[in-house]
Amino acid sequence: MYCIQVDEASFLRTQASLSEDLASNITAEFNIDWSQVQYDDLSKPLYSGTAAMLKISADYRTGFIPVTIIAQANYWAASYTTNQWSDARQVYINASEAIVTSTHTPGWRLTVSFLTSL
Repeated sequence: MYCIQVDEASFLRTQASLSEDLASNITAEFNIDWSQVQYDDLSKPLYSGTAAMLKISADYRTGFIPVTIIAQANYWAASYTTNQWSDARQVYINASEAIVTSTHTPGWRLTVSFLTSL
């Protein structure tokens, strides 16, 4: 099953704490009623990615959303990895830099990337 490591409790929190505005945006953009999504639906990449972004948003309601690669690596290592990787931060940084380098197109900016461990 393809899932971006959002556990079921975190998924349920995304549904419980979702603002009406954000719910409307998700419905308008993706034709997804997030309140009706089931945890098993996260096997679909769009749903899984949406759940991950909502989890990040909920985790950072204080206004801090990690925007630098280093801050994102710290968040990813703390929230989405297990102790199996002692070098999780560096793995994230290397992968992110490779994505940015390989997708660099003048005038475009990479805003979201999802890294998963298989």
